[in-house]
Amino acid sequence: MPRGYKMMLSFENWPAEDRRRWEVAFKISDQFDDSGCGARLAPATRRARREAYGRFLGFLSATHPNRLTAPPEARIERRIVAEYIMWRRKSGAERSLAADLGLLRSALKLISPDTDWSWLLIIIKRLAATTPREPGKYHLVTSDQLYLLGIELMDRTVADAGSAACIRRAHAFQYRDGLLIALLALIPLRSRTLAALRIGQHLARIGDLWMLDIPAADTKNRRPLDFPISREITTRLDVYLEQFRSRIPGAAKHTGLWASHKSRPMCPDGIYRAVCKRTKRAFGFPVNLHRFRHAAASFWSIHDPANVRGVKDVLGQASFATTEKHYIMAQSRIAGRALAHAIDGVRKSALGS
Repeated sequence: MPRGYKMMLSFENWPAEDRRRWEVAFKISDQFDDSGCGARLAPATRRARREAYGRFLGFLSATHPNRLTAPPEARIERRIVAEYIMWRRKSGAERSLAADLGLLRSALKLISPDTDWSWLLIIIKRLAATTPREPGKYHLVTSDQLYLLGIELMDRTVADAGSAACIRRAHAFQYRDGLLIALLALIPLRSRTLAALRIGQHLARIGDLWMLDIPAADTKNRRPLDFPISREITTRLDVYLEQFRSRIPGAAKHTGLWASHKSRPMCPDGIYRAVCKRTKRAFGFPVNLHRFRHAAASFWSIHDPANVRGVKDVLGQASFATTEKHYIMAQSRIAGRALAHAIDGVRKSALGS
């Protein structure tokens, strides 16, 4: 990788006008004023666009430093984009280049929203169409397979521990991961939402069942979600909270549902690594958190194709232009129950055969 590629300008080193415009784009005003065009973007999306723009500024700093004194919209043109593409290709970033240019265009739209950037989109599409792709392997996995893996991990942990007095740290992590996988199979939440779950806040006991009550602030689409947790997972969740979670060091210091070994809740990356590790060991290939969402859609389409459109509700997505808030909440409950019931039926059939 050439030295120049590493020259990504940090935000503190951006030109003053760029920093000012970036901050304006993310300004959140009150309901009587206009917020910035990027005010509702998720933190990860902001970070990706900021880094893409920082890489472009690093390129300009190394090759055309005089352009940094011009306004942001005056620095970039077709010739400069062609040079930037060649500069990036020297690093071997061919397959990610089109995606990174897409992020750069999104960043430019935040910094200079009144400029027409459609010409750059044409270049990005042409680049994507000509980029060589590696044939990928797609391993079909469905929610029932993932659910059974989670149940197996928890049952094996209980058998290995023998009694509550013999529970070790490794047992606690294995039971936690099994519960994670089983819950994700029933309710395939996004990683940020999953990591944000807090006992007593998002997780509440209603009668003899646990419920997930997730506010809009903790979802990608800024839509509240409300899911009942099945009776079997409720029972296993009780076991986790009463016997295993406390064996994870520092778990008593916070209310995060998924305790880590660092005395704080698991972060999205930590959850990702744990789930990929367990699924790769079981299936021979890792199943990341987004694949759980595909798995739910695959399972539903196989076992209930007539009602497959209902998967949008269990995934917390809306396919209509406008949808009533309470309708969404009700549909997520119904969809969650339907998926849980279907998976439980397949599991019972497997055990009986």
